[in-house]
Amino acid sequence: MKERFDRLVDALGMTEYPIVFRYTDDLPAGTLLPPEGQHVCLFALLGRTRREGTPVAFSRTHHGCRGGGYYLGFLEKPREGIEYFLSCGIPGQMEGERYLKTPELARARFARAGGPPAPRKFALFTRADLTRTGDPPEIVIFFVPPDGLAGLHMLANFDREDEAVIAPFSSGCGAIVTYPRKEEKQERPHAVLGLFDPSARPFAERDILTFALPWRTFQRMAGNVEESFLTTKTWNVLRKRSRG
Repeated sequence: MKERFDRLVDALGMTEYPIVFRYTDDLPAGTLLPPEGQHVCLFALLGRTRREGTPVAFSRTHHGCRGGGYYLGFLEKPREGIEYFLSCGIPGQMEGERYLKTPELARARFARAGGPPAPRKFALFTRADLTRTGDPPEIVIFFVPPDGLAGLHMLANFDREDEAVIAPFSSGCGAIVTYPRKEEKQERPHAVLGLFDPSARPFAERDILTFALPWRTFQRMAGNVEESFLTTKTWNVLRKRSRG
């Protein structure tokens, strides 16, 4: 599995490995879980995985925030009054984020936002180059700047006659877990562009977005590297720039 990641990371000129996600009942040694009952953004903890290679896991009782617990499939709903939190708030009770114009719009959006329940005890994130399990991951998540994103986007579309990438309105964690899980069930799954969520963006660099895809989509893309534009002089200009 590492060889596939090595090939694609090198061809794209990336300076960091992607993160892989799967559900599991057993955690590797040294796994970090958020403290029970403490509000911690999933992306803050994933910074440890990206920089240090620390595995990070979440569960029904250690979910970081209620939104994360919901999008990872551990909670049935994130919080009471979510439609007001995402829109105009409630005077004197709750400040609204104003991501959507009205509670009605937020309620309609949120009705489509959830995913299937978590099938195992833990949701585990590990860095691809340090993953030791023989089980394949469910999702591959790239944290990527514009040049690398261009390469991923083009490669995802390389063997498709339809559009291969979607950019849904979503929370940061929904875009890297919930939507890719839904796409995995499709005959022709899309890759998911994300990290547009202003609440999650402070925990990543200002020039970074996420590009998340089901494992079988990653395998298809990795298999196309050698016959794609990634071997051309045109791409090599961007590859060298990405590597500095």
